[in-house]
Amino acid sequence: MEHDLSPDAFNASRIPLSGALGDFLGAGSTAPEDARRELMALVDEHVDAGSGVLVGFSRLLGEMLPQDNEGTQVRVVRDRGTAIGEGARARYSDSRFGGNLHTDGAEAPLPAPELFTLLCTRQADVGGALELIHLRDIVAALSDQPDVLDTLRAHFHFDRRGDQPEGESPTVRKPVIFEQGGRAAITHLRSYIEKGHAHPPVPDLSAAQLHALDTLDAVIASDEHPRTGKLRPGELALFDNLSLLHGRTEFQDEPDRSRLLLLLRTWIRRSG
Repeated sequence: MEHDLSPDAFNASRIPLSGALGDFLGAGSTAPEDARRELMALVDEHVDAGSGVLVGFSRLLGEMLPQDNEGTQVRVVRDRGTAIGEGARARYSDSRFGGNLHTDGAEAPLPAPELFTLLCTRQADVGGALELIHLRDIVAALSDQPDVLDTLRAHFHFDRRGDQPEGESPTVRKPVIFEQGGRAAITHLRSYIEKGHAHPPVPDLSAAQLHALDTLDAVIASDEHPRTGKLRPGELALFDNLSLLHGRTEFQDEPDRSRLLLLLRTWIRRSG
């Protein structure tokens, strides 16, 4: 599919620092509740009712969640020289490779993180554009295949990436499409599901499950209107983790830059 790789593809979601929110984040003289109300109105407009992404600022969104068994709350997204899902611990955020559109926290039990943020510290030398596809477009494309949707709403085993407490199963059992907070949601990363079903004594993926996953991935790959763009250094983007599948194009850096910070990621449970 043809992707718009323009760095301005997120312009419709970019907000200026103004009003109560800008004052709070800048001078700090505005009451936090006034800034929160203004931010929540922007979240309602851009994240809930709009494209699922808001590019701007956030210190008022809610509770930051741990992203691994060590309690990491801010994770550095950069090339650590691994492939996606390699070994027992490596994750998507540790590799430079693209594709594999997914949601954050696919390896963790529900409830899923409602939001995730990415703070861009610098752009990759080549590639690294974000790709976003909304759940409503996926469900619309599968509306004539209710058997596939029914299978995706049943349980799969997702690999925990080594984050399970001692003595517990290395997989978490949950559906791909589900409801959380009264609305439709999705959790997905195909390689984590395949690794989950490779653990004994977890059963192999059934023919119906394979067909449903293949159909879902075909819809994702054939989407004609993914939203694609690159964050600029210093920008903080807020994403709806329940509704958006996201990935990136493969990126490359010069050898002396490959360990420098690219993105800082947080997971958030919304307030109020």
